Parts: sequence; structure tokens; C-alpha cells
Amino acid sequence: SSEEDKADFQEFMESADTVSMLSSFESTVESMVRKASSSTGRPMHAEDFNLTIYTRGGVLKQLGVIEYRFTWIGFSIKTADTIEIGDVFEGGFYLFPDETLEIDYSELADDYFLELVSPNPSRKEASKTIWFGKLDFSDGEPMLVFRKRILTIEAFSSSAGQIEKGSSINVYGRISPPIPGLIVQIVYRNPEGLETVRETAVGEDGYFSDNCNPNITGSWSVYLRLPPGSNYRFSEPPQPLVFSVYEKTSGAEGFKLHPAIILFLVLIPIVVSMLLLLRHRRRRLPPPPEEYMISDEELVLRILRNSGGRLAQKQIKEATGFSKSKTSMVLNELQKKGLIRKIKRGREYIVELV
Repeated sequence: SSEEDKADFQEFMESADTVSMLSSFESTVESMVRKASSSTGRPMHAEDFNLTIYTRGGVLKQLGVIEYRFTWIGFSIKTADTIEIGDVFEGGFYLFPDETLEIDYSELADDYFLELVSPNPSRKEASKTIWFGKLDFSDGEPMLVFRKRILTIEAFSSSAGQIEKGSSINVYGRISPPIPGLIVQIVYRNPEGLETVRETAVGEDGYFSDNCNPNITGSWSVYLRLPPGSNYRFSEPPQPLVFSVYEKTSGAEGFKLHPAIILFLVLIPIVVSMLLLLRHRRRRLPPPPEEYMISDEELVLRILRNSGGRLAQKQIKEATGFSKSKTSMVLNELQKKGLIRKIKRGREYIVELV
């Protein structure tokens, strides 16, 4: 820029009717927003209009800038996982020479990353895309798609907690939202602390899996990571899995009995021998002589004679040890034979010899 240009722009800055300029800009934008709302069927409006006129650059080269800013509510389409910009530009968009379109998405950078942009920007910065005019955008452009970078680990597990050396173990899991083709790293750390990194792709349903054949016995740890430079990150660090690898023993060396079982096997022959010895020594008791064997009826008669010939039925039951029903049955038989008689007294019977 020449000194004359600088002076002209300085004079413009001092005399510019910023109120009129901003009002004209507001009318143009509001008309554009109404048209976009009608074509997309989405409610939207513009607010926070601002106009700034300034110069920027160094001592040797300066640039005069007229900067319009406003907030477009409803400008983007937001889903659970994405934010899309571009459908408001029905019929395209035109940048005149010396005009610049700059989209700043620094406020989204922590939770979203730019997945797609069309057309290619004239310049791309960390959280900005910039186009310089003269440029004629196609219908629906400029278009930008931002994708949510936060992933949730809904499952992370292994097929076993303990495996034999030489066997395989399956490590699997699921992330949400599903990102088909996304590469995740499964890191196996052996008992010596050395790591083996294996990569696997996420399927359409969000699931991933990997098979590994650990070759060292001991405790292993498994970690889930994203490759360096990934646009995604986990909402929470996944907890590592732990499994152990053992070496199978063979033959008699691996056959061990519990001490209690050994003691049981030793005691069995001893107990059997003692039982046989007792059986051999057992002697049968001779049956009692016939003169000592009397009938139930004779027993009752003897008890009555020894008691003066008269007792209550309850006393006879207690003396013989018979049950109540057996006592009644024996007494009824003796009464039929005319050897006793039963006299009812209150609630009980008195039995007398005849």
C-alpha cells in the first residue's frame, strides 16, 4: 500500500457513516436468513450485528479492513454426532474480489473436529477455514461437517480370565457412537513389562475384537488406546483387563491328592479290618428259658395279684409298659374270659380280679 492509499483509508475511517453501513448490512443479511429459513424449513434468525474498520499489517505493508460480524441462529444442522453447515447457501454463494469469508470454529474444537470441507479453503488454520474472493461457490457451499470426537466405551472384556500357554484369548469391546473403519489399538503387556500393540478396525455396529496367543506364563494386562494423532478421544480412560497364563503339567507329576483324601484312603482298610474282627467275635445270646416267658394276659393277672387284686386301668398301663390301646385290648380279653371285671368310676376304670 502506498502512502496515498493509507491516507485515503485513514480519511475513510474517520468519516465513514458506520450506522448507515451497518444498517444496510443488516437488511441484506436478514433477507438472506429469511430465504434460508424458508428453503430449509428450519427456524433461524440473525443477531449481534457489528461493524469494525481498522488497519492491520506491518510497517512496510498495511491492509485496510472493513469487518462485519453477526450471529446466525439456526445456521447449522446438529445431530447426536455431527454439526453440518452449508444447506443455507441455496444457489451458492459469491465472494467479490478483495472479500474474505472466514469460518471460525474454535469454540467447537474441544468436542468436535472438522471431518469434511468443500470446496477446499484458500487457507486453513488450526480452527479456521478461509476463502478469498473472487470465488463463486456451488449450491450448498461452502459446506463443513464437524464430527463429535468424544467416544464412549460401552464394553471392553476378554473371553477368559485364565488360559493355558499356547491357547488363544479373545479381547473384544464396543464403542459409541459406532465409527465403522475406525482403528483402535489393543496393547498386550506381558509379565516382563514388554508391550505388543495390535490394531483392529471397528465394525458398523461399533464392535471390535482381536485374538492373541500369549507365550509367557504369568499375569498379563490389556489396554485399549487410540492411535497417535487420532481425531477422537475416549470420554473416560478405559480400565485395563487382566488375565493369567499357566503352563499345563502332565503325567504323575501333575497328579496330586488332597491330604484329606490320602488320610481317608489310609483309614478305609483299618476300619474294615476292625469291623470284620468285631463280627468274628460277636456271640449270640441264648434265648431266655420258656419258664421266664409269660403272656401279656398272665403279666396283667400277676400284677393284680401282687397289688391286692384291685388297680386302676391307668396303673396297669404304667406297670406293664403297654400302650393305652394294648392295655384296653388285654383287659377286654381277660374280662371276656371272666377273670376280671372293669368298674367305671368317673372318667376311669377300676380293674378287679374275679
